[in-house]
Amino acid sequence: MKWRFTFLGAFVVLALCPFSSPILAQTAEATTKSSVILWYDVTKEATLTGTVSSAVEKGTPGMKMLGGSHLFVETASGKVIDASLGSFAMRGEGALSVASGEQIQLTGVLKVIKGTEVLFTRLVRANGRVYKIRNEHGFARTSPPTDSGVIFQTKGAQQ
Repeated sequence: MKWRFTFLGAFVVLALCPFSSPILAQTAEATTKSSVILWYDVTKEATLTGTVSSAVEKGTPGMKMLGGSHLFVETASGKVIDASLGSFAMRGEGALSVASGEQIQLTGVLKVIKGTEVLFTRLVRANGRVYKIRNEHGFARTSPPTDSGVIFQTKGAQQ
């Protein structure tokens, strides 16, 4: 009977060892820092206006670009921007439809991916509509974009 208590005592001590580490309180500094790296920061959004030079409905690895749809937009300064739209922006009912030479406005965050500047587009203003491509956290929509119902007018345009 005595050997059982010795064995059980040793077993209990070994079982409780992981719980014997000291418990440390968090400092105020640790609670204010975010542990998540923000890859899409809405405070760093840029709005670009330009002319569509080409559109790619579905990027492939052979094209050496991110998956999903892309617009290549030439800005007033002559710089061509690759605007990543995600997988559903140009597919389905109510999808974004643009043609080469069309004026559009893009809102998103510029990132450098494999040495190329890519605009992770959140909003596209085209054809008098606003298309929501991503949410405020940068996550692409999982369904075709819907317009927000906002109609933009140029100065002097009639309704």
